[in-house]
Amino acid sequence: MARKIYVVEDMAISRAALISTLEDNDFEVVGSSASGDKAWIEIKELDVDIALLDINLVGDRDGVWLAKMIRNYKNMPIIFLTAYGDEKTLEEIREVEPNGYLMKPFNAPTLVTLIDIASRSFRKSEQHKNLKDESSPTVIIKEGSDLLNIKISQIQYFKSEGNYLEVAVHGRKHITREKLVDFLDQISNNDFVQVHRRYAVNLNCVTRIATNTVFVDSIEIPISRSFKENLSKALAKRG
Repeated sequence: MARKIYVVEDMAISRAALISTLEDNDFEVVGSSASGDKAWIEIKELDVDIALLDINLVGDRDGVWLAKMIRNYKNMPIIFLTAYGDEKTLEEIREVEPNGYLMKPFNAPTLVTLIDIASRSFRKSEQHKNLKDESSPTVIIKEGSDLLNIKISQIQYFKSEGNYLEVAVHGRKHITREKLVDFLDQISNNDFVQVHRRYAVNLNCVTRIATNTVFVDSIEIPISRSFKENLSKALAKRG
């Protein structure tokens, strides 16, 4: 089955040449755009396996912004194509952790080989992650009349609401009748640390720590003075 590729390139001639090269090498180009905003809308609607992104695009949104949006929406190989090799551009690209990077100008064999290598590497990484997830411990929570079996590693944070507990899992929030301290004892996992009377976070999901707050992805969670030492000790154990 042909791999489905979405192409984002601001130059019409370059975009047409890129699409022609891909189709000549048995790839299916499911869409293309010169704009980051338009590409983002279409990628969400289409069945896309791989995204090829230029850095400079038409409009205010660049390829790095688009790559970040794709990463938060769906895990797929992302390959950057750019004429810029300066340190600032490379640093921005590294933050997104792309599956490949190709400097312009390039020839067809180099492009096709890079896509093949990136695709193979991505599949192996996903297979390894799936095997790891299958062996991950789970916890059962009761939400209303339903029993949910949730992988502990996928829980981002807990928020206490009196005798109820909000469990955040990949952006979804589940409510169960449980106390925070009791639940932390139940899962007994060193990846979780209580940072506030009402909050505990999964350290693997923390993206930034400020003076009085911790960020889980884009969610800001308070750190209370009495629990700061908890966080410091947990981080120290991780080196």
